[in-house]
Amino acid sequence: MRQGIRQDTLPGRRRKPSRHAEGSPIRAGEDALVEFLKDRFPPKKPALEKGIGDDAAIWRPHGGEGLWAVTTDMLVEGIDFRREWTAPEDLGYKSLAVNLSDLAAMGAAPRFFTVALALPPDLTGRWVRRFYDGIAECGDGHGAALVGGDLSGGGTVVVSITAFGESGDGKVVCRSGARAGDLLYVTGTLGRSAAGLELLRQGATHPRAAAQREALRAHRKPEPRCAAGAWLARSGCVRAMMDISDGLSTDLPRLCAASGDGAGAGMDAEVFPERLPAFAPSSLWGCDPLALACDGGEDYELLFAVPRARRKRLLATYPPDLPAVTHIGNMVEGRGKVWLVASDGRRRPLPPRGFDHFAR
Repeated sequence: MRQGIRQDTLPGRRRKPSRHAEGSPIRAGEDALVEFLKDRFPPKKPALEKGIGDDAAIWRPHGGEGLWAVTTDMLVEGIDFRREWTAPEDLGYKSLAVNLSDLAAMGAAPRFFTVALALPPDLTGRWVRRFYDGIAECGDGHGAALVGGDLSGGGTVVVSITAFGESGDGKVVCRSGARAGDLLYVTGTLGRSAAGLELLRQGATHPRAAAQREALRAHRKPEPRCAAGAWLARSGCVRAMMDISDGLSTDLPRLCAASGDGAGAGMDAEVFPERLPAFAPSSLWGCDPLALACDGGEDYELLFAVPRARRKRLLATYPPDLPAVTHIGNMVEGRGKVWLVASDGRRRPLPPRGFDHFAR
C-alpha cells in the first residue's frame, strides 16, 4: 500500500510498526491497519483468489479462463509530492506508474484505469492538461487505457487511481509463496529515487551531471516493471514477488511475514549488503548509497523469491532487454525478521526504516 516518500522527512528515519492495539490500528502503523482490515473484511466471494494484503487483489471472472488484478494508490500534495518540485506531466506519469507497479508485482498486464482527481481553485486548465498528458504517456507506454474516474474541488491536489490488469493464462504471483532456501532477487537499481529526493531537498532541481539527472528522473518518473513482472510470473521460476515501494527494509519483512508454511510462522531473510545494487553516485552529494538502497523507497523495482533448483533456468532464460536482476540474499527459517550478513558471516538485524504513513 505504498503511497510515496514523505517529502519533508529524510529516508531511513521511520520506526518499526507494531501490532495494532484494539481500537487504535492507525497509531500502530500501516501494517497493523492492513491487518485490521484483513480481519474485518475476509474474502467471501468464491471468485476472489486474493483479497486484502498483497500488491493487488486477484479475481477470476465468471466463466473466464484468466485472472484479473485490481489495485488503488493515492498521492496527496504535501505528503507524497510538492507542486514546486513536480511538473504536472511528471505527477500524472508517476501517479499511474505506482499503480502499474502493483500490477507488475502480481505479473498482471495493465489494461484499464480510472482517475479520481481533487483540484484546488488556483490551478489552471493548462496545468490539468499537462497532468493528463503525463497520464496518457504512461498509459500508452504500457498498454493501459483510461476508462473513467471522478473530479472534485479541494484545498490541495489529491490523485487516486484504480488500475486493472489481466493475466490471460492465469499465472500470477503473490508475496506469500517463499520458502526456506529460496534465493532473493531484485530488478534494477535501489536508492535512485531517494537520491533524487535528496537532490531536491538540496535545491538541485535542474542539475547538469548525468547521475543527478538520472536520480531526479527516477524520483519524478519511475518506470513500472510491467514487462519484467509478466515474464517472471510466466517463467515458472518465481515463487513469491512484490514491488519495493516503501523501501527494502520495510517491504521485505512483509514478504517474510506472508510466506512460510502457511501456519502464520513466517520466514526470515538474510541480505548480503555487498550484493545490493545500490546507486553509488549518490555518495557524491552526501548520501549513503547502502542506506538509501535499504530504506529509501519509491524505487518500484521487483523483489522476488526463486527456488534454488530454478536459479539456472532463470539466469539462462531471462531476457537481456529487461532490467537486470541481482541475487541479494536468501530466505531462511524464522519468524519474519531480516538480517544483514557481513562477508565474515556475522549477522545484524535490518530494522524497517522505510516509509509508513501512520508510524509514530
